[in-house]
Amino acid sequence: MSEEHPSCPECKSKNVALIFWGYPGDMEWYLEAIAKKEIVGGGCTVSNHDSKWQCTDCYHGWGKRDDD
Repeated sequence: MSEEHPSCPECKSKNVALIFWGYPGDMEWYLEAIAKKEIVGGGCTVSNHDSKWQCTDCYHGWGKRDDD
């Protein structure tokens, strides 16, 4: 996988999703993207230590969340 969708550093799986932090403005898009495993919900409370990626196989999170 490319850097845009890296492999999991823990289990080496290629089943990786971007973690969506914050409240979604478009709930239909959000639920559809979760169903397709394109994203996983990270929650509405964000901090300076949030992960950017999550493996959908082993649930390991890593990387640094982008501010946007």
